[in-house]
Amino acid sequence: MIRFEYHQPRTLDEAVALLIQYGDAAALLAGGTALLVDMKHGERRPGHVISLWRVPGLEGAQANGGLRIGALTIISDLAEAVADRPSWNGLLEAAWMLGGRQVQNMATVGGNICKASPGADMVPPLLCLDAQLRLVGPDGERTTPLDGFLTGPDQTAIRPAEVLTEIDVPPAPPRTGTAFLKVMRRHAVDCSIVAAAARVSLAGDGQTCVEARIALGAAAPNPFRARQAEDLLTGQKIEPSRVREAARQAREGSGTISDVRASADYRRMLVETLVERAVLKAAERAARGGDR
Repeated sequence: MIRFEYHQPRTLDEAVALLIQYGDAAALLAGGTALLVDMKHGERRPGHVISLWRVPGLEGAQANGGLRIGALTIISDLAEAVADRPSWNGLLEAAWMLGGRQVQNMATVGGNICKASPGADMVPPLLCLDAQLRLVGPDGERTTPLDGFLTGPDQTAIRPAEVLTEIDVPPAPPRTGTAFLKVMRRHAVDCSIVAAAARVSLAGDGQTCVEARIALGAAAPNPFRARQAEDLLTGQKIEPSRVREAARQAREGSGTISDVRASADYRRMLVETLVERAVLKAAERAARGGDR
């Protein structure tokens, strides 16, 4: 049995002070769907568990042009908040495919990001939406892009004693569509074998890609943007042959890994297939108008 001291700070300053005081012996508790499992398996043995649930202002998702997501926002609450916005369909799809209903009602957006799992389902669609992270620590508040924040499996660029407080998504351009797809062994239960998210913004003709985003999860040590594939779409008409070319480029640049879920070769095949489907789905949604 792991013995630890449980703390319930009531302000961010108190939480930061506890992180400073206990250093590497401390662990932050959000939804607990990752931390408690790691503790049960003996992968983490914190002497101090610091709950964030009494700290005000960390919950909820508000749409006002863009999207403000508190780090403690429950996945199912996020799904409800974005359900009526076509340009955020990819985020909605990722939320409904993250674990089962019990997990969706406990896991938090911030926890899914900070766990830094290769298969963190919320990260690819947020990468496609150019999400920014707000963090508070001993040196005050700072903002940093989600892109580049995950530095390796279970590793982030978070600084000592910092707390992720908010995820900010800027307003989407007109005629924007998004999509999220993933392959897993059992629907909405298992971790991803490969996941792909896409965002396509179209010009006024409804065919030419003004801006594209493609992000992949579970394929490599961290979720990442497929920038060369994006470049093949930008400024071009979204035609099947062009999208297939971009999907092949994503496959070649994916640096896939082998593990207990799948081989690198199988993942490369899935990358190509899912990218093609996700881009076409996002483009179709954008052509229907997206968020005008």
